[in-house]
Amino acid sequence: MHFKNFVIIVAAGKGLRMGAATKKQYLCLDEIPILTHTIMAFDRCDYIHEIILVIPEKDQHYCQKHIIDPFVFTKNIHIAQGGKKREDSVFNGLNMVCERIESVNKTIVMIHDGVRPFVDDSIIKNCINGAIQYGACIPAVKITDTIKKVCSGRQINSGLFIQKTINRESLYSAQTPQTFKLDLILKAFDHAKKNSFSGTDDASLIEYLGHNVYIVKGSNLNIKITTPEDLVLGKYLLAVKAG
Repeated sequence: MHFKNFVIIVAAGKGLRMGAATKKQYLCLDEIPILTHTIMAFDRCDYIHEIILVIPEKDQHYCQKHIIDPFVFTKNIHIAQGGKKREDSVFNGLNMVCERIESVNKTIVMIHDGVRPFVDDSIIKNCINGAIQYGACIPAVKITDTIKKVCSGRQINSGLFIQKTINRESLYSAQTPQTFKLDLILKAFDHAKKNSFSGTDDASLIEYLGHNVYIVKGSNLNIKITTPEDLVLGKYLLAVKAG
């Protein structure tokens, strides 16, 4: 069966952790906005057919003028309105995908953070193939640091104290693009809404539905730029990639 592959790039957040006047997705790496770098990564990938960009409603003119128009893209880019919460934004993106297809059974949808500009073709390809085979697939990297569970102390001026050390052997850090057959992720969103369930990522909705999520190897370079330190690392990675 031939599938049509969409990516929903979610960039509707406020980016408060960056501590900058400009939203994190609009900050620049090498004079190009982070969000534009992210769009470029999917635009140059042969496996992607169309791109859905989810942004705040009031930012649509800004994004068209500064994020899209100054650059040359080969794929159709459609703008969807962001919601109050991330899952609302993703759902709006899914609805736009539905408007552009003939069958939900022949559609793969990737859901990607707008501030992960270093995703590569191999991750995109492997996630799509994993979703075609298993219905749901995400990239993840094995956790190598020692993980501590903490609790608040009870003393005066108390801080955080270690409660226990968690076995990291089976722990992985989830990344995006999280990739699904469209009919499955729509079913998961509907099930979560009916049961007032809110997940921390899109894969958790699939898990709540009772469906397995397949994992492919992610990359430690596939960073999410959310803090000033991430921005410094992103500039370094871009410089290394360029030279």
